[in-house]
Amino acid sequence: MDLPKKQRFSLSIPGLPELQEMVHSFAEQTLQFAEFDEGEVAKLAAALGAAVRLVEAAVEKGGDVGLPVTIAATIDDVAVEFAVLEQGRPLGEGDENQGVGDIPERIRPSRIFDRVWWVHRGPAGSELHLRKTRPHPEISILTAAAVRYDAEASERVEQESETEPSGEYRMRPFQEGDALEISRCIYEAYGYTYPNPDLFYPERIIALNRDGRLRSLVAESPGGDVVGHYALERPDLGPIAESGQAVVHHAHRGHGLMRLMRTAVEEDGRRLGLLGIWSQPTARHPFSQKMNLGFGSVPCGLSIGTTPASTVLRGDEDQHDDKPLRQSCFLYWHPLTPEEPLTASIPESFLPIVTELYEVRGREVKFETELRYAPSFADVAAAVHTVFDHVRNLGRIWVDGIGDSTADVIDEAVRVMQEAAGAEFVFVDLPIDDPACAVTATELLSDGFLFSGIGPRFHVRGDTAEDSLRLQKPLAGFDREGLVAEGELGQKLVDFILGA
Repeated sequence: MDLPKKQRFSLSIPGLPELQEMVHSFAEQTLQFAEFDEGEVAKLAAALGAAVRLVEAAVEKGGDVGLPVTIAATIDDVAVEFAVLEQGRPLGEGDENQGVGDIPERIRPSRIFDRVWWVHRGPAGSELHLRKTRPHPEISILTAAAVRYDAEASERVEQESETEPSGEYRMRPFQEGDALEISRCIYEAYGYTYPNPDLFYPERIIALNRDGRLRSLVAESPGGDVVGHYALERPDLGPIAESGQAVVHHAHRGHGLMRLMRTAVEEDGRRLGLLGIWSQPTARHPFSQKMNLGFGSVPCGLSIGTTPASTVLRGDEDQHDDKPLRQSCFLYWHPLTPEEPLTASIPESFLPIVTELYEVRGREVKFETELRYAPSFADVAAAVHTVFDHVRNLGRIWVDGIGDSTADVIDEAVRVMQEAAGAEFVFVDLPIDDPACAVTATELLSDGFLFSGIGPRFHVRGDTAEDSLRLQKPLAGFDREGLVAEGELGQKLVDFILGA
């Protein structure tokens, strides 16, 4: 049967508890079509039912009993995604004496689904999204990678040095037959500690490259083997991309492959017409920071605690303490097109560090530090988007525009993620050119947020994008002593953020 690339289904019902069986049946049939096994179907259908009950409860408390609730489902090569849409009271809005006991159901599905996120639209209602990757065979099943890794352990060399490429290797675009070898490289380098599980599944690598969300380039050895991988990540197919998912086979380190691959990735970004490429070099050692600086990238932030403590390069286990802590990453930016002048609204206390960040970037900026209060949330396009990543135990929040209750909605979202899902760090991106950015950031600072940096063109608006002011809230410990900064500005970021 010749089916479309994406399958879409929907169910619209009154928001009444009596119709739960219909919801469950819809979920089961959708998940069976997506080829989940019986056990997974039961768990996922139950988790979706809990999410729908949450929405119905919010609608009922708002006095809109029976208001239609639409459950939409989309199936593609990679995942199934449900969206629960309601037009009643937004999630997070309830009685003032609503107890913490009501909160866990709001995010508990995140323990079953891979991603759970919601969008607050004020009086327009809310959208709750749940995404689960489809079952694909993963690398340890497809190959004898673990056995091969142990057999070749004696062939490991020191982590790649800064030597120039030897000329024996070549870069080329991804081909579908490369997916197995990419997964093998990741598995042999990290075991199961790599925080992006998609790379353990060759079929997912193929599907993501097919629709452009991942643009993989591979390094090929003189013998024609795939021995390295570097990619541009564009999950929303927007005008910027993250460079990352870099790995070199342990037997081929020391030949300058990281430099070779990074050059190829930037050339690919220019061919795509991207505004720029951002990256997150680790703060555990200076090598990747030095490489970014060598390519003309500039630091624009420090994201503390982004990497789970469990992430370890195989062969380096003995370099970690018995009780490892979460690691941090710097945020770097490499513009590929000229950047227009910008008017940025920031708290006055940020002025020294932000001025330096823009000076090294070479972008002309006019700073506004006056605390201008925002218009009514209902009068602006002020949707607040919240995503929880259960693999990394991170939350990310960003807003389309700032309203007078934006800070309150953000605080509530953080509370939910912390108390009900165990979030360890949360990052917030505010549109820096919004006149109310400074006042909202100031409110969040009083609630325990810290400066993180400038999100380079993170605020996407159609085919273009503008900078965001990034804040962060640590809710767990991280490795302070092992944090390494390359360069004077990198050290200033560390001092400014940790000093706060």
